[in-house]
This record gives sequence, C-alpha cells and structure tokens, in this order.
Amino acid sequence: MTPARAFRIAVTLAVAAALSGCVFFETRQMRAMRNDPNFKLGYSDGCASASARGTSFTGSRVRDDSLFETSQPYRAGWSNGYRTCNNELNPSNNEAVGDMPDHRPNP
Repeated sequence: MTPARAFRIAVTLAVAAALSGCVFFETRQMRAMRNDPNFKLGYSDGCASASARGTSFTGSRVRDDSLFETSQPYRAGWSNGYRTCNNELNPSNNEAVGDMPDHRPNP
C-alpha cells in the first residue's frame, strides 16, 4: 500500500467518524424527544417561520405560543426547525451573499 493511499484511507475514516459522532453521543432521552409529536409539530412550525421570513416582508411567525411555553419538545423542535430551514434558505446566515454584504438586515 502506498503512503498516499494509506493517507486517503485514514482521512476517509476520520471524516466518517466525525460525521457519525452525533449518533454515538445522542442519549435515549434525546431520541425519544425527537420522536415526540410536539417536537415534530414544533420543527414544522419553526421551518414554516423561517420560510415565511424569507419570502415575506412581514416575516410572519408560525408558532403555537402556549405549546412553546409549556412543552420542551415543541420548543426544541421549533428552534431546530427554524435554524435548519433558515440556514437552507440562506447558507451565509444573512451576513453576506458571496462577497457582497446583505443589504436587507434581519428584522
């Protein structure tokens, strides 16, 4: 085996281990929370909020405020959904697009 091939194998294994780290360190409670219907509803509402913010001037928020205050799975799902969908809509996190500064500041 050549040194270059050994290096490629080592890098591939290191990347695979790094990407799978979240699976190894996830607790049973975290898995149960992600399967909770309130988490899924919160994720959906958070993603809808991020999408609405990206497509409308008013930035209407989709959120069940009573569930947000009382349900930890809903809160976690909403935050996770908002963050994930907001990053998909604007990977630069609204700071800049390429080398150009964002002329539309966050509300």
